[in-house]
Amino acid sequence: MLQAGFIILTLIVSVLLLLALSRITQSAIPDEAGRKKFLLITGVAMAAWLVYVGALSIKGVFLVTTFPPRVPLLLVLPLFAFTGLFFGSGRFKNIITQTPASWPVYFQAFRIAVELLLLMGFKAGIVPREGTFDGYNFDIVIGLAAPLVGYLAFRKEMNRPLLLLYNISGLATLATVVFIFMSTAYAPAIWHKPQGIANLGFGLFPYTYLAGYLMPVAVFMHGFSLVKRKRQQRATAQ
Repeated sequence: MLQAGFIILTLIVSVLLLLALSRITQSAIPDEAGRKKFLLITGVAMAAWLVYVGALSIKGVFLVTTFPPRVPLLLVLPLFAFTGLFFGSGRFKNIITQTPASWPVYFQAFRIAVELLLLMGFKAGIVPREGTFDGYNFDIVIGLAAPLVGYLAFRKEMNRPLLLLYNISGLATLATVVFIFMSTAYAPAIWHKPQGIANLGFGLFPYTYLAGYLMPVAVFMHGFSLVKRKRQQRATAQ
C-alpha cells in the first residue's frame, strides 16, 4: 500500500505538471509544431528522470550511507541545477509569463499527500517519527494552506507580502525536512538512533522519489512563484 502510494502520487504529480504545461504552452508557444515538440521533449525528459531514479534505487545505490552522500549528489543537485537553469535562461521566459500566478501556489497542495505517506512510512517502520508531522515536520501546514493562500493572495490584486511569506515559510519547512532526513540517514547518532533510515528501506524504490522528485517539485514551485512575483512587481513599477 505504501509503495503503491508513492508511485501513484509521483504519477499524479507528473500528469498534472504535463497538463498544466500543455495549457500554458497554448499561449506561450503559439506555433503548434513547436508546442508539440516542447511537450514531447518535456514528457520524455520527465519519464527518463523517473526511470533513472527508479533504476538506481532498485540497484540499492542509495542504501550506502558513507560519504559523499549519494542522494544529494545523484538526485537533488541535478534537479536544483535544472531549476537554476530554468529561471536563469531566457528560453523559458514565455512559460513563466503565461503561467497564472496562482497555479504554483495551488499546486503545493500535493504536499498533504506526501505527509500522509510519510506518516504511513513511520507506522511501517521505515520513516523516523521526526520526519513526520507527529515529530518535527510541519510541511503539511504548507500543503493545507495552499488553497487558502492561493485564493487570498490573488483575490483582487496580488498580495505580495502574503505570497512572499508563504513561499519563504514553505522553503524553510522543506529545509528543515531535508535536514531531518539527511541527518537520520547519515548521522543517526544525532537522534540517538542505531541505524539510518536508508538501512531501513527508505533508500529503496519507490521511496527515493521523495528526495529525487517530489521535494524538488515543491522547491521548483516556490521558486516559480517568487520569480513570477518579482517579474510582475517590476512590470507594475514601470
